[in-house]
Amino acid sequence: MNFSQFGARSRRRLPTLAAGAALAAALLLGANDGSALEVASSYNPVGSGARASGMGGAFIAVADDATAASWNPAGLVQLEKPEFSVVYGYFNRDQTYSADPSSGLNGQNNSMDANGINYASFVYPFTLASKNMVVSLNYQRLFDMNKEVKFRFNNPGTLTIDQTLSQKGYLSTLTPAFAIQVIPELYLGVAVNIWDDFMGTSSWETNTRLTGQGFFGGNTFPIDQTSHAKSEFSGVNATAGFLLNLNKLTIGGVFKSPFSGRMKVSSTGTDSVNGDPLPTSVVDHLDMPMSAGLGTSYRFSDKFLASVDAYWTQWSKFSQRGTDVNTGLELGSNPFTNGFEKLNDTVQVRLGAEYLFMNGKSVIPARAGLFYDPEPGPAGGIDKYFGFSLGSGYTWENYSFDVAYQFRKGNNVSSDLTGAPNISSTMTQHTVLTSLIYRF
Repeated sequence: MNFSQFGARSRRRLPTLAAGAALAAALLLGANDGSALEVASSYNPVGSGARASGMGGAFIAVADDATAASWNPAGLVQLEKPEFSVVYGYFNRDQTYSADPSSGLNGQNNSMDANGINYASFVYPFTLASKNMVVSLNYQRLFDMNKEVKFRFNNPGTLTIDQTLSQKGYLSTLTPAFAIQVIPELYLGVAVNIWDDFMGTSSWETNTRLTGQGFFGGNTFPIDQTSHAKSEFSGVNATAGFLLNLNKLTIGGVFKSPFSGRMKVSSTGTDSVNGDPLPTSVVDHLDMPMSAGLGTSYRFSDKFLASVDAYWTQWSKFSQRGTDVNTGLELGSNPFTNGFEKLNDTVQVRLGAEYLFMNGKSVIPARAGLFYDPEPGPAGGIDKYFGFSLGSGYTWENYSFDVAYQFRKGNNVSSDLTGAPNISSTMTQHTVLTSLIYRF
């Protein structure tokens, strides 16, 4: 995902002889002009936890552990004891580019990995006015920004460019949640997601270096451009959900409200082509989309559970607003391209199952899942991603330890590089999550 940080590019006057090299660089780099942001992980709305991930993320109608607030806060009512949870994640992304042979880009590959605390929560159930209720406080890391990119455009006689991009940071929320059992069969819950830069938890920094040479009118021109940007994101939205228990069948629904988040960018940089400084700051807003999901789960026995989810995200309402404070130019409404074309909505489908091997006080689960997890493409298309997951763990008395592996892949999906003819990429992602839950 590219959030344009500088907005519309400055229309500086370039010396005539350098114009060709500068224009070629701009076309090839596209949104990645040293200031664009990439979200390395999937940016579709999903929750956290190794148990849920092991079931392919089909957890809306299950949501019965301490990570429930990230999937369906209504499920918190199913917890009978105070619980503490922590989730640690490892993420790897590998991207291979392909383009028209004339671009000089074919066969290049970029890989990155990141790790850290993915989720933490404290859950406290209680009874008030003969109603079962639960409150919880949650930390969620929703979008991972860590990325390392190195690539070369080598088109002899026209342009040769090497670019490196190093990005560090993530978007996370502090989320208080509340759930209530309205009647024995119906649970309701709500969570408030506070997106803010608590101790660096919703910010990221990007460093880029662009070097090479361009050719124009028989002349060769050196290119040496550097930039550093720090971005901060803030906003508030809500997640509401329900669970309806019908004997062995459970139906769940969740709704995540749209909101306008404020994004502030401070940056520095130089451009050797014409000697001008790069833009220094932009303040704009991201209008984040609404999403809603519906899931069902069926418990065939005390040992076997299966579930299915469908999740719709209104990406057609995802847009940016604001003005480049350096140039006074209006930002394009599409955060991917800084243009004005709209994105397409997406629907995820997730299937999962869990079987428990019980032996006295200990339980060993076996989990598996399949999912279709499309993303909106920058040019208005849909990038199709598919994946599977496997998981297991061990529960003994008050402790539960879970681990999950998830594989996600997209063929011929939109590239984070633009400008080269017929450019696309193949993306593979590997995620490992481990969870520890302690019940008091």
